Amino acid sequence: MPLPALLLLVATLLPLASFVVLMFWGKRLGNPLAGYIGTAAIGASFVCSVIAMISWLGGGGSGEAHWEAGIKPIAISFPWIPTGLGISQQTAGYMDMGLYVDSLTVIMFAMVTLVSTCVHIFSIKYMEEDPRFPRFFTYLGLFCFSMLGLVIGGTILQLFVFWELVGLCSYLLIGFWWEKKSASNAAIKAFVANRVGDFGFLIGFGILFIYMGNASLPTLWRVLGSAGQGGDIAIAGGVVFPATMLTIMGIGLFCGAIGKSAQFPLHVWLPDAMEGPTPVSALIHAATMVAAGVYLVGRIFPILTPDAKMVVAIIGLITATIAALIALAQSDIKKVLAYSTVSQLGYMVLAMGLGSWMGALFHLITHAFFKALLFLGSGSVIHAAHHEQELPQYGGLWRKIPFTAGTFLVGVLAIAGFPFFSGYFSKDTILVHAAMFARSHAEAMHNSWYWLFFIIPTGIAYLTAFYMMRCWTLTFAGKPRNHHLHDHAHESPMLWAPLVVLAALSIFGGKISVQTMLRNTIRETAAICDTQGKYVGFDTAYQQHLPGEVESMETSPGEPAGETAAAGHPDDALESAHHLVLWYVTGAFLVGMGAAFAIFVRGYYYTDKLMQFAPFRAMHTFLRRKMFFDELYNSVFVGGVRMISSLCGAFDKYVIDMVVNAIGWAGRILASISGIYDKYVVDGAVIGSGKLAWSVGAVARGLQSGRLRGYVTIMLLSLAAGLVVAMALYLR
Repeated sequence: MPLPALLLLVATLLPLASFVVLMFWGKRLGNPLAGYIGTAAIGASFVCSVIAMISWLGGGGSGEAHWEAGIKPIAISFPWIPTGLGISQQTAGYMDMGLYVDSLTVIMFAMVTLVSTCVHIFSIKYMEEDPRFPRFFTYLGLFCFSMLGLVIGGTILQLFVFWELVGLCSYLLIGFWWEKKSASNAAIKAFVANRVGDFGFLIGFGILFIYMGNASLPTLWRVLGSAGQGGDIAIAGGVVFPATMLTIMGIGLFCGAIGKSAQFPLHVWLPDAMEGPTPVSALIHAATMVAAGVYLVGRIFPILTPDAKMVVAIIGLITATIAALIALAQSDIKKVLAYSTVSQLGYMVLAMGLGSWMGALFHLITHAFFKALLFLGSGSVIHAAHHEQELPQYGGLWRKIPFTAGTFLVGVLAIAGFPFFSGYFSKDTILVHAAMFARSHAEAMHNSWYWLFFIIPTGIAYLTAFYMMRCWTLTFAGKPRNHHLHDHAHESPMLWAPLVVLAALSIFGGKISVQTMLRNTIRETAAICDTQGKYVGFDTAYQQHLPGEVESMETSPGEPAGETAAAGHPDDALESAHHLVLWYVTGAFLVGMGAAFAIFVRGYYYTDKLMQFAPFRAMHTFLRRKMFFDELYNSVFVGGVRMISSLCGAFDKYVIDMVVNAIGWAGRILASISGIYDKYVVDGAVIGSGKLAWSVGAVARGLQSGRLRGYVTIMLLSLAAGLVVAMALYLR
């Protein structure tokens, strides 16, 4: 096995080993040793991931050197269970299992293990007083193993197996404090919402399995890589994969991402997941569960049809919009960050639908850094404020916890798109690609509505800067609104280390080798798909550039020139789009953050005045109540289920029970008749026969006197009678 694959396999198994150790001996090890073991395991996984990345890049060389060296993705596959389906020559008729390692796998491993290590370190102090401390780290180990197994899996089936394991771990961790009714309800809500999405995933996987079997990812890309062009695909032996089924398959698989990555309409579970411990929130929102959905879309991107991609883009656009609006009115610090995550995930999904594969995954990586920083920063705030989470109770905390305030501000600047922070590069990439998509499609389709795919995300960038700066200002700036809380707030130095690391990555994360690794992934995947001259959607010019990197690149085989050049040369279109977006992103940072600070530096003074006007009060209530999605779902789905249950109960009571009772009543009548017949006929005959026998016996018994003379007399009389009868018969 090649060294990078071996290292990543070890990195996957180390958290599993910690899970096994803590499951059997965690209680005996106690606090904090159980936490140290779990942290050491994921820390060792991070070290293995870094060594694997260095090896993958060729001893620390550039990505170009890695590509020029001819290093290929590592695909290890073997047949597992015979099924009678499949098209692979080597594994036809079998369930394929195995590993797949490419540049995306390597960078995802580094991100997941790094963020998870920071979360583990933070949790040792944050959870030190919890009586179930060992159990918490036991669940974290299984959670990290599940996510890493998902990333390294070589088939859709393996991805689904670890996908479900991730869902189980999220259920256990969200409901970790199960004695709280809100926490147990949130865990159930997350589990049910994800099962709804997984139902669609299974439909898509079922369609794929019928035509392809459980083929490896490279096999899927090689055979179905032309799905991006639309139309039917000839598989093998005269079998054709219809375009309609391809679209349904893609949308079905994407339904799984709708659940895991909390996209509309299944977005309602993620904000409630804040009921779990804050480190769990950081892990779910940054590196594990929600990242799994976007990662899935990235892996199935080559086999998505244009119609499926449009559905993906629309869902992402709706999600990003409603989540950003709801975040404006939330008062719980973790709820603000939760809806921020939902909105940023909408950005990523939108980018996938628009064809910006690199932009989506680039933002996934950078978002993991600053969102983990923000959640751990909120955990530090909650820890300092004695577990108070409401923004109206904060204010002026920068004086009491300046280190948390500074690192939290770094996260806010990164997500708001402060120039040259990590979020600036990834968000700029998405908006540039959105501008090019809107321009090219508006001109090609003669429909200006395509510009909404650029205008709305740009507006959301302004909202993001606004509500994140609102969160920081209400927490750290201005005067204290709860003096008792403010006076007793204190900062724990034990929580600083992960905040420093994540703050540094939030600043410099856009400048490390993420772009290079993602560009290598495009080349590696396109090389697999293009073995048969297939078009996979990675070869569009704007997908192979990042803002500021306007350079000449050859188009890949099968590239439709009309799609790449909105006006003139593709590089010219890219450069003009980049300059256009640069002003919008910079404006979003300046206007959004400036307005939020000016409005909320005095707390709720200005907003309280606005609440005196009915339209503002109604709008605030609408957003604060999360657009009444919970109430809607409770009325439609929960209420609908209860109504159906009542109808079924009434049917059971008044129809089924009535029929059963009537049958029972008839049975009782027949039983009564049968009892009478049995008593007076059957029993009468039996008893009468017995009495007759008894009477005959009594008569016969009278003849039994016991005297020999009587017996001889009877015998002589009987003999005489017999002779008389005989003589009579003879004489006759």
